[in-house]
Parts: sequence; C-alpha cells; structure tokens
Amino acid sequence: MAYRRADFSVLRDTVYGIGFHWTTWTAPRTGPVGPFQEAVEAFDVGRFVDQVASTGAGHVLLTSTHYHHHFPGPNPEVDRIMPGLTCQRDLIMEIADGLAAAGIKLMLYYHHGTDGDQPMDWRTACGAEEKDQTRFYENYFRIVRWMGEHYGPKVIGYWFDAGYALMRRGTPPWEKMLAVAKAGNPDRLICYNSGIENHEKYTDLQDYWAGEVIRLNFVPRAPLTPSGLPWYSYTSWHAHATWPMCGEWGFHEDTRDLDWPAPPVEAVEQYLRRFMNFGGAVTFNVLAWRDGAIHDQDLAVLQEFKKRMRK
Repeated sequence: MAYRRADFSVLRDTVYGIGFHWTTWTAPRTGPVGPFQEAVEAFDVGRFVDQVASTGAGHVLLTSTHYHHHFPGPNPEVDRIMPGLTCQRDLIMEIADGLAAAGIKLMLYYHHGTDGDQPMDWRTACGAEEKDQTRFYENYFRIVRWMGEHYGPKVIGYWFDAGYALMRRGTPPWEKMLAVAKAGNPDRLICYNSGIENHEKYTDLQDYWAGEVIRLNFVPRAPLTPSGLPWYSYTSWHAHATWPMCGEWGFHEDTRDLDWPAPPVEAVEQYLRRFMNFGGAVTFNVLAWRDGAIHDQDLAVLQEFKKRMRK
C-alpha cells in the first residue's frame, strides 16, 4: 500500500517560521562557550518566546541534537548509550509550552551524530562504526521513539538531517524509521535531508522536501519539487564565514565577532512569496546567542517582515 503523507497544511498554514541551531558550540556574546548543561540551565525561555512572537513566526524549528549528540533535556535512551549528554532541565518541553501559549508550533531538528566527522566516542557507543548496523538502528529507534512519545503532539514535525550519511552505510530501514518518527503523534511531518538543494528522494516514506537552501534567490518552478514532494525550505540567509558554499547556521566562538548583516526585508518577502505561490512553507534560520537571544540584526529584519506579512 502506498504511503499516505501527513497533512502538510499544518505547516503551510503557519506561513513562515524561524529556525535555530542552538547547540553545544553556540557561543555567548563574550567569554568561553562553557558546558552545555550550564547553557541549558541559563536559557531564558520567556525572552526567547517573546522575541519569536515579535517576528510573527508561525512555527519554530529547534535543534534537539547536533554535532556531539547532546540533548537539551532528559532522554533515558541517550543516557543508556552514553551518559553525560542529556540535561535535567527539559528545555524542549518548556519551549514547546511557551510557544504553544503564544500560538506558535514547534518542529524539532534531529541529527544522529554519525556523519563521519562527529566525535568518535558517540559514533562508537551508538554502533555507527560497526559493519552490521543493527545495533545503531536499534539505538536510533529507541532515541527517536522516546522523543516522540515524550513530547507527543507538541511537536508537529521532524527535520532529520544527514540522511545522506545513513545512505553511505547501506539502505536504512525506512519503514521502522517512519514508525518511530510518528510515535506520540501519527500526524507528525517528517523529512530526510539529502544535502544542499538536493532533490534526491531516498524514500517515499516522508512528507515534505527538506529544502536545505543557503541563498534567497532560489526559485521553485512547479507545484511540487522534482522528487514529487511539497515545497519547503530551511534557509540560512548568512553565508558561512570561511566556506561560502555552506550556510552559517549559528554563532561559533571564532566567528561571533564578525559582521553578520541580515538581508533586506524585501528579499526575505520575495523569497517567501515564491514558496507560497506553490503552497510551500519556509523556515528562516537565524543566529542566536548562548542565552537564547536572537541576533539583533536578524531580529530587526524579522520584526519589519512581520509588518508586511501579518497584516
């Protein structure tokens, strides 16, 4: 039986959202990065929600794990594999509840942490380095299932990064991956990132194009993507400091003092409207500091953008 996609209008009807790569390497305005658990404890959820609301964003895409697979909350399945990566404070739950009170939906970004250049300790502990990938996927299933059941319908979608890394190690068990991704919310939207502006569709068992884009002049040209998926874009509008072919997704300690001008609001509006014309949705990735505050210039552009789009 053909897979019946989840209702994409849940995301499309938010009009636009903002994303944050807030993780272990996210830098403060000054001083050293410091332990991740301390950053989670110090994160100002109230200010974060207020700033997001001031942008008019209808959804937020928030990192659950990234480079080191640290998790900003509890996850006993991560603890079972490698203790010391989770946090007592459930920052994801607090953010989800705060956003919901403001009428803003939450999506989660998840990275399995085994892309090849991540720390070997996690890759070894979770089984990613083994020729037989059975143990790795059993761990993956348990982590993602626990997340889904724990956060339930508070999370409307997942953006699964580095699908290309899984494909390099053989064909993933897509059906089981779908089942665990839908745990706690059978209507949850899911996608698998195949790379920057890459339309390769690894499996039919997903609901929208991951749409990693690093420029605001990208143009959708048909009602669906070349792979037959609904249009979506997770867009970094800042070019990488040293690698222009890659977007800059967050403040690093060695790049935070550089000039990071936001794009003109007109360019942001034109970009969104191109996707809206084909029933798509857009998440604009913005820079954020260690305490959760949004980069001043990004925030100012988005607040002006709200005046245009939320009339």
